[in-house]
Amino acid sequence: MIEHGGEMTIGITTPVGTSFRAKTAFIGKHSQNIALIELPTISDDDLDYYFQEGFWLVVRAISQRGEGALVHFRSQIVQLYLHPIPMVAISVPQTMQVAQLRKEPRYELNLATKVSTEQHHVDGEIRDLSKGGCRFVTAPLAKNFQVGDIVHLHVKVDTRHQVQMAPLHGKICNLQRSLHYARYGVEFDELGQQAAKKLLGHLKFDGTRLTLRA
Repeated sequence: MIEHGGEMTIGITTPVGTSFRAKTAFIGKHSQNIALIELPTISDDDLDYYFQEGFWLVVRAISQRGEGALVHFRSQIVQLYLHPIPMVAISVPQTMQVAQLRKEPRYELNLATKVSTEQHHVDGEIRDLSKGGCRFVTAPLAKNFQVGDIVHLHVKVDTRHQVQMAPLHGKICNLQRSLHYARYGVEFDELGQQAAKKLLGHLKFDGTRLTLRA
């Protein structure tokens, strides 16, 4: 449900009631109900005090799939690893609290796009799309966008019918950065919603995800 590299917020409470809160990233899930997360950048004293086996923590994360959801669950620290890569193993509970975020589903896809503002243009890839918005990624060293930026996403269409697609207009409403990519959420304006509706009409399911019709 949570993507690899996705941002998470963790809150640790010690047995005496002292609390610690930080942002980190999800690495992956082990088959034995164990999840691995990155160790936040903290002092040695805080590391020794808060990251002890058996301590409880509360995890909050955003799932970008489908309608989008806020995932919230209680977990325990299982193991702390400092070498070769600092990370923490935490338990995965049988149940989680999930609150839907979007009014409509988003469809997973991989569409090459050129993202432009008045100042610059960047190559990227649209990873999911709905009538009201989308999520796209760019290379980590590409020019960064900021929340509030107005962007135009020009989908690169390569079909035998040479269909012309209007650009997707919208505003950056959230962003996440990692070593591998920068990820942005876009909310479409009225023109963007019209373009998205037309683009969705030219997509087909290939058994895994949506692709453009040939």
